[in-house]
Amino acid sequence: MGGESVDGRDAAAALQVIVLGSGGGPLESNTTAFLVRSLSSGWRKGSIIALDAGVQLSAITRILRETQPPDLGQTDELALPHTLASGPFKGLEIPFASAEANAAHIHRNLVDTYLITHPHLDHISGFVINTAGLPGSRPKRLAGLPSTIAAFKTHIFNNVIWPNLSDENNGAGLVTYMRLVEGGSPALGEGEGKGYMEISDDLAVKVWGVSHGHCIEKHSHRGSDGSSRYGSMDASAMSMAMGPMGVGMGGNMPLMSPRNPVQHSSFNPNLGVILQQQQHRDQMHLASSQQGVLAGSSAPSGGQRAGSASGAGGSTETVCVYDSSAYFIRDMVTGREILMFGDVEPDSISLSPRNQQIWQEAAPKVATGKLAAVFIECSYDDSQSVDRLFGHLAPRFVMQEMASLAEEVAAARRQQAWQQEARDAAGSQAKAPVSGLDKRKRKREEGDSRILTRRRAAARMAVSATSSPLFTVDDPVSPTTVRPNRESSTLSQAQSLPDEQSSMLSTPHLATPTAELSLQDVEMSAPATPASVPGSAASGPPVPFPLKGLKVVLIHLKEKLDGGPPVGDVILSELEEYEREAQLGCEFIISHSGDSMFF
Repeated sequence: MGGESVDGRDAAAALQVIVLGSGGGPLESNTTAFLVRSLSSGWRKGSIIALDAGVQLSAITRILRETQPPDLGQTDELALPHTLASGPFKGLEIPFASAEANAAHIHRNLVDTYLITHPHLDHISGFVINTAGLPGSRPKRLAGLPSTIAAFKTHIFNNVIWPNLSDENNGAGLVTYMRLVEGGSPALGEGEGKGYMEISDDLAVKVWGVSHGHCIEKHSHRGSDGSSRYGSMDASAMSMAMGPMGVGMGGNMPLMSPRNPVQHSSFNPNLGVILQQQQHRDQMHLASSQQGVLAGSSAPSGGQRAGSASGAGGSTETVCVYDSSAYFIRDMVTGREILMFGDVEPDSISLSPRNQQIWQEAAPKVATGKLAAVFIECSYDDSQSVDRLFGHLAPRFVMQEMASLAEEVAAARRQQAWQQEARDAAGSQAKAPVSGLDKRKRKREEGDSRILTRRRAAARMAVSATSSPLFTVDDPVSPTTVRPNRESSTLSQAQSLPDEQSSMLSTPHLATPTAELSLQDVEMSAPATPASVPGSAASGPPVPFPLKGLKVVLIHLKEKLDGGPPVGDVILSELEEYEREAQLGCEFIISHSGDSMFF
């Protein structure tokens, strides 16, 4: 990324990702697993973190068999220990001639922490099996959202499915749990690294929850439908107000997310037409499948049907949405980051859409060039109907999500332009000589402006807190959960709601969570909108290729094994066709087991 080549990689690279498994099945030898390290750490003990571990030791062994010399230890030139000269582990000193023994060495000594996105077997089986057979000198850290840790305690390390290898509940002590705070811990880090937890040498992470489909059972469960985000508006909540057919509130509304991604067509109108045609077909499939979930079928004893009230004054039961995660992984030396998703569904059909908060977090990093890559699943090609996605993505939905990111990036760049103009203006005023009378006049004007800004901000907060009956406010699960309140998300919500409701959703874009804004930040962003600033750097037509330089790596591909072309080839062809229309500028990459990527 802008530098001379060093050992086959960009001189500016800061992070390496080794792909152990890139698939989502049905081949169990290629399920989701990655190794991540900071290049500044070298190959020190504990310098590698694992992102999921559907496969582990077998994949490392396979890579070493293909890259280490066959005659290790048999000649003076290949004496042990030997430093590998090629392959993903280039530069690593290996102590054994056997690829299996060297793989065990990497597992025991270099990988200390496992970041788990969600506890499905195709993301954890390699970690679970290898932990028992290859104990090291210290326990492995298993890090994830509290819901992920709870699933391991209850369903995996429970002395039924697998021995209790953890250090809790009188276990063997080979695994120690690390519960991460969603959105990052406010007590950790400073500046751009605020909220990031140092997880390994020179690496820090921040995790967000995302949705991965809904459970087919109808039962009381605090899944993603019990949103922890202020201002959330989930389709499960909408269904109760609209009825099982999704009709009400002044018009016919399909049971979809309030955000309508096909509206994100400002970069190229043709993309909006293509995605709208796809969405119309998807809505037909979705309507029939969701009627089966939300219609009048009876629930198990002790619960009401999904999406229905339990009676007068009783609790409301909703569809259980399965939680997954997305990790921002940051190189602490350079500030370079990558974003790695677990399994995830599109916001446009989710009962609990949460991807937008990820794009809002990512947008300023893309705008400044700090975020180098997004690893996101694309399990199926576009021939897969929406009712058979099972909480996954297809190319049309990947493009919807990338268009949402592009809108947020454009908004982040506008805000950066406004802030720069404000700083330049303040600098010019500071340099100009000011008389005593001008100083008193300016002070009065600034005081009046502050009062007006505070009143406007209070009015906006009052309206957003009380005017929309669709919004529900839940207690946050972490101190950093805040109202999204973004320009692109509120505009797209407004476009998909009736006119009398959409007028209440028009709020200015804020790239910083409102709970973290200082009064100075509010005063800087309040005075004007882009259209009202003549000659502003933020005015003018949309900039083409808003995601230029960003690499989008597709993972979790599900092979059809039907004798046809590899699913990755089909997915890449479909994405590139969308990109020709959209002109977002990102580069799509299909991942393969054994790949080594530098960012």
